[in-house]
Amino acid sequence: MSSREITVPLSTPMLKGYGFLPKGDRYKTLHCRKLTHDAGKTLFVVVDAKKQQLGLRVPSFVLHQVHKQAKKTLLTRRAAVEKRDAATVDAAAVEFEEQFPEMPETEKALVLKHGFKKHSGRVGRTGKIPLPRKVLLAVIAHVRHRHTKYDSLLAHGVERIAARKAVNRKVESTMRDWGFGEALSWYFKDEQSGAGEDSEEE
Repeated sequence: MSSREITVPLSTPMLKGYGFLPKGDRYKTLHCRKLTHDAGKTLFVVVDAKKQQLGLRVPSFVLHQVHKQAKKTLLTRRAAVEKRDAATVDAAAVEFEEQFPEMPETEKALVLKHGFKKHSGRVGRTGKIPLPRKVLLAVIAHVRHRHTKYDSLLAHGVERIAARKAVNRKVESTMRDWGFGEALSWYFKDEQSGAGEDSEEE
């Protein structure tokens, strides 16, 4: 944090000439921070009692400028995001062909729609995992939920790890039917120990 950024509780009175930007809009947060620093002004990071960030207090002229800029650029930014999202889905579709050449088109469409849905928090949307692994984990989750008794086992009180273990063979055989040629023992082994990457839950 910059020396010009001070963390304050919500109860601290706001300085005259300052306004509050709630947390949640990355574009506005980034630009409020930058313009406040550029102006040589102090930026206040507002936190709750648990030290969770609630937002920023910035000079009112900065806040006004950022709101205006955000409104002006909204359509352009939205179009850029949609273009990036379409490119991600297109790249994932190509990866499906590579890893699962026999996977039915209807199944691919379901995984793409569900596993790569924007703001879903699902594995297909994370930026931390390489695309080939995202596709693999999304397909594992899809097969587990749509083609096994996994959800039924959970509904009947079976522990998650035990339920996964019970359906692993069916998951692997379905993926083989869809043309997946690599071993999955590493995934199932890590999953049982709790050390593996977690495929998404629906």
